[in-house]
Amino acid sequence: MAVRTLVVACALFLGMCFITSGERTETTHAFCKIVWLLAVPCDQVNMAIVTQIKAMGSYKLGPVTPLLIQANHTSAVGQVENVNFTMSAISMGLGCHVQGSSVSAFWFSLFDNGTNYCNLHNIIQGSGLTKAPGFVEFTNEWLCLGFGLSSCK
Repeated sequence: MAVRTLVVACALFLGMCFITSGERTETTHAFCKIVWLLAVPCDQVNMAIVTQIKAMGSYKLGPVTPLLIQANHTSAVGQVENVNFTMSAISMGLGCHVQGSSVSAFWFSLFDNGTNYCNLHNIIQGSGLTKAPGFVEFTNEWLCLGFGLSSCK
């Protein structure tokens, strides 16, 4: 019975890793992946996220395209995380599927007490998108290490 449970848990973990991006999740660094669905066009979502990142002093905006936003976050203790948002239109362009990821740059930060979750959450909440029509967030402890321990400020 224990072996069967372990096999099922491993299969679920691998499935969730692939479902969000189609590629393997980095398991030697702390990470978080979140999917949001919004009833707002992706160009408006992109603008809201970019505006919020620019307003936050601990983030450095990287390359931005209509469907991809890249940034880096540096914490007060010098820890660096790579933050990305990818967007794709849904419902004939009236909605947006957003995938956010935050990965710690250092291998020794495997358990980050929710830092990577908060990187993504603070941007989305600060941008006002959590109040947008149709807003739904999908993540869990398998996709977002420390999600249950997070206390975002």
